[in-house]
Amino acid sequence: MNATLDTVLPALPQILDFDPVREPQIRNGVAIRNQYWVVNPNTDTVIGNGKSIHNPQNFSKVWDSFREGLLHSGLDTSEAEVKFNVIKEGAAMEAQIVLKRYQYEQVLGEPAKMTMSFRDSHDQSIRRQIRAMIYRLACLNGMIAPREAVGIVQKHTTYSDPDTVGKIASKFPDQLLKDAQVMRLMQGVKVQRADAIDFLERNVATYPTKTGTKVNKKWLDRIVGIHDSYNILGENSYHLYNTLTHISTHVESRTADVATKRIRIEQDIESVIRGEEFQTRFMPELLAA
Repeated sequence: MNATLDTVLPALPQILDFDPVREPQIRNGVAIRNQYWVVNPNTDTVIGNGKSIHNPQNFSKVWDSFREGLLHSGLDTSEAEVKFNVIKEGAAMEAQIVLKRYQYEQVLGEPAKMTMSFRDSHDQSIRRQIRAMIYRLACLNGMIAPREAVGIVQKHTTYSDPDTVGKIASKFPDQLLKDAQVMRLMQGVKVQRADAIDFLERNVATYPTKTGTKVNKKWLDRIVGIHDSYNILGENSYHLYNTLTHISTHVESRTADVATKRIRIEQDIESVIRGEEFQTRFMPELLAA
């Protein structure tokens, strides 16, 4: 059977497959110069706004370019699981893809596969991006790359190029293999529980105020509970790292927009992991330098 886009990954759901409409913003009967509403024509709902330079395109265009890129990348997408998330009535979207054919257990020491995320937005709230991570099966954590992001980020005013996507995506398995090797080394970097909790309190559980920073005690207690749930991993950097990736992956929200909150928290945790303190204290490569 010849490979087609639909054999690589499924087509975009109909709820996300629409051409956004730009309408001039009107005040007192007069159009505001260079200001537009972005409208979902299927629901007649305003899903964003922008200036004349902002030209939102049907998500299906970039999704199909992504699928075409994967078609030529050589990646094995058979048995892939795809979950689509509709964000803010179609203002943004995310596809979470688990590629079961890529396994890292032999290197990492526990079951793990490759996962990719595809994100885009009509309201410019989420950057157009394709990312790859290791997916730890024991806790279903998306493991933020410990050194640098694996993927592609584009401006909303540009189109995804299938050839570029294919060339970059073809390197994902080897890049994640190197990340798995780093994670395995992290298992040998000793981190006492008190030091881990101190780090989490200062970097995750605090929030700014007019007079400085304060600790969210309730949130800290929950973080400590998450940390202790990973005690089987031992007192090491990998234990702390899993606590952080758990926070970024398992997100709850009182509103229906869980995906937006999870993406925001993921970005916050990514900044913590890539921050100077985590890198200099807990990353094996820098510690050995």
